[in-house]
Amino acid sequence: MRPMSLIVPLLAGVLASSALSGTASAGRVPTGAAALTKNPLYKTEKFAVDGCEEPFAGSADVEVFRRYVKDMDVCLDKAWRPLLRKAGLPYGKPKVRFSYGDRVKTSCGTFTVNNSDSVYCLRTKTIHMMVNDYGLRGEIDKPKLLESLSIGYAFHVQKLAGILDAQVNLSKKASKREATALGNKVGLQALCLSGALTGGIWDSLGNTREHGQKYYIGRHVIGEYGSFGKPANQVYWFRRGFEAESPSVCNTFTAPVSKVK
Repeated sequence: MRPMSLIVPLLAGVLASSALSGTASAGRVPTGAAALTKNPLYKTEKFAVDGCEEPFAGSADVEVFRRYVKDMDVCLDKAWRPLLRKAGLPYGKPKVRFSYGDRVKTSCGTFTVNNSDSVYCLRTKTIHMMVNDYGLRGEIDKPKLLESLSIGYAFHVQKLAGILDAQVNLSKKASKREATALGNKVGLQALCLSGALTGGIWDSLGNTREHGQKYYIGRHVIGEYGSFGKPANQVYWFRRGFEAESPSVCNTFTAPVSKVK
C-alpha cells in the first residue's frame, strides 16, 4: 500500500519573501506566510489520548478493513480535536469513506486501487480509504492502514489550519521550481504530523517504542511518492514527529533546505 495518494493541490515552491505576507491572530485561521511559518500548530503540546484500541484483525476480509477504519477514525478524531481547539484553531471532523473494488469513485475523481490506498479530497474534506481483492489476500497489515488514515487526517488538519489554502494561493505567484519546493514542504509536514499523532497514540494501542522505531517508521515511510520529498527526508520528518508526539516540531517551512527536498 502506498502511504497516501495525495489528491490535494500540492503546488510547491520556496517563495520570495515579498509574496510571504499574512498574520496569525488568536482564534482565527492564519493566512499567507503566517499560516506556513508561524502557525498555532507549532505551539501545541503532546497528544494526550487514552483508551484507543486497535480492532482485532482476525481474518483479512472487507468487513475487517471497514471495522478497522471506523474504529481508528474515532481514535484519531479524539486525538486531534482537543489539540486544535486548545491552539485556537477551528476543528471539524473529516468525512471518512470506505470503498472496495479495483476502481473506486470518490468525491474528487475515480481511482484505480493498487492493493489498498487512500486519498484526501480537499474540496469535500473527505478521506477515502480503498481496498481491492489483492489487498485482502494476506493478513491485513494494520500499521499500513493506520499510516494512510493518519496522513489523511494530517492533510485535513493542514486544511483547517490554513496551510493548504496558503500553499495554493502562494503557489499561483511562484515559479514551477518554487511551487515544487513548497509542495515538498507541505507533504513532508503531513508526514511529520502523521508521525506525531501515531507516536502520541502508539502506547495506547499496545505497541512498543522499539517496534515503532525499527519497524513502523523505517518500512512504511521510505519510497518515492511525488510531493513527499526524498525518502531520507520522509523518514526524518516522520521520525521527528513520532518521537516528539507533538505537531510543535513539524515546521518544515523554516527548516534547512537539505531537510525539505
